Parts: sequence; structure tokens; C-alpha cells
Amino acid sequence: MSSLASVVRTSLLSSPEITRLASLRRSTSIYSQNQIADALFFVEEGLVKLTRTSSGGGHLILAICGSGQMLGEEALGDEPRSYQTEAEALTTTTLYRIPRQTMSSALAGSAELMASFVAYLLSRKVALASKVELLCLHDVEFRILNYLAELSALVKPQADGEGYQLPITQLELADLIGATRETTSTTLNQLERRGLVKLSRRLLTIPSPDTLLTAAAAKSGLGTDSAPLDDGELTKLSRGALIP
Repeated sequence: MSSLASVVRTSLLSSPEITRLASLRRSTSIYSQNQIADALFFVEEGLVKLTRTSSGGGHLILAICGSGQMLGEEALGDEPRSYQTEAEALTTTTLYRIPRQTMSSALAGSAELMASFVAYLLSRKVALASKVELLCLHDVEFRILNYLAELSALVKPQADGEGYQLPITQLELADLIGATRETTSTTLNQLERRGLVKLSRRLLTIPSPDTLLTAAAAKSGLGTDSAPLDDGELTKLSRGALIP
């Protein structure tokens, strides 16, 4: 079965109803949580973060999407349709806006597109289940090791061979792993001293994603990966920040 990205590029993006939004700057809002969902978005280039905000003001980044991924599938739901997260450009981003009716018609007319889209939605469900497992069953260090290795797959390696640069702040990483900024910062400093990451302003450099996964596997094998939430995380949980 063809990937969703290849099917979308060959059979959908040429439609005149679809709009190309080029070179959106970092922090550009693509859509807001609870906004009426009237379109889906296909990421051609760049990174987009999907953030859920609780009624108490807590934030949790549910996912960071890269090239070839789709956003805003809530637009295909029943009335009333609204986006369940805020989508915001994390880097300079180019994407395509696909109106709801255009996507619905394309899905109805193409078995290949329908199969690829369903497979993509199932992969998102699996990813969300893995995120819940990480949040509930593993400590902050284990979460950071896994997420940084995962995010490295969304960016190209540096030309000088110095690893992978992730354009994410420590606060954004904290929102991604469901921890406080203080705990996240302390853990990152420890990992930097071990040579697993390099820290700089609005940037994390990963020398080797495989080394991160090896460290996570070793930590899990020692039986030390499960730990209770700290006081700050419990506070976020009580405000609903850790629950989508």
C-alpha cells in the first residue's frame, strides 16, 4: 500500500481548491483549539506542533508533525466540527490547505487514498497510545531520551556530521513530555554532561539518536524507568495538562 504522502502528492495537491501556504514563520498559528474545523493541512516542509490547552491553562504538546504528515482530520467529523488542538509552526513551514469537501470527495473517489488515510489515522492512534504509556509508566529521563530520538527522524542530519539539530525550546520539550520546565532543564543538563545532548538557545543537538535509544534501553533494563510524578507534574495533572 502506498504511503499517504505519496498518494496525496500525486493525486490530490493539483486540485484547484487546494491552497499552498509557503514559508510560514516559526510561531505562525495554522489553526486554534476549538476553532471551526473546515480544512485539513498537508505538511510539505518544516515542523508543526499540536498543542492541547486544558481549562486550567495547562499545555501538552500531543505531537510534532513533519514533512508528509496530515493535520486537522477533525474537519472530517460530524457537526459541530472543531479542532482539538492548536497547530503552530515550529520551524519555517510550507503546507497545503485542503478544504473539507475537497478531501471528502477525494476519499470517496479513491480507494487508494482512503486506504492510505485510514492507515495514517491508525498510526496516529498507535503513537498516542505510546505517548500515554510514556507519560504514565516512565520517568522524565526515559521520556526525554525516547522523544529526542524520535524527533531526530523528522530533521536532516547536519552537513558537518555533528548530529541532528532540533528547533525546540526546553519549555516546549517540557510540554511535549508532560513535565515541569525545571525538571526538564535539570534532566537535560545531566544528559549534556553525559555527552548525549548539546544545549543552546531554542535548539537541542543530538549527536546520535541511536545512543539515546541505547541509554533508554539500558535504563529500562535496570528497572529504573518507572517513577512517580514529581510535585510539579502532579500539579499539572490536577489542572488537566497531562490529559488530552
